[in-house]
Amino acid sequence: MRISFVAAMLVMALSWSANCLAAQSERRYPVDPDTRWAIGAKPTPADELKKRLEAGNMLIIDVRSPAQFEKETLPGAINVPMAALEAHLRTVSKETYIVFT
Repeated sequence: MRISFVAAMLVMALSWSANCLAAQSERRYPVDPDTRWAIGAKPTPADELKKRLEAGNMLIIDVRSPAQFEKETLPGAINVPMAALEAHLRTVSKETYIVFT
């Protein structure tokens, strides 16, 4: 049941990330046109997400606008719009595993 929940969270995260990206030419962080993921981003298997979530060493950052975040988001995610992302990442421990949606 928990694996299904984590898998569903992952699917939602990937679909939301596709919706929150602006045009490639306007991006500071380039995106692969085929996957719509940030270049260099690596997928995380659902079982690993589950382990990290249970261990409490994972941070889920939702980079959409506050209005979009308020409508729906993953449980436990925090909202950090792209414009504030770099500054926020400076405050996060390097040991923290970060998932972006």
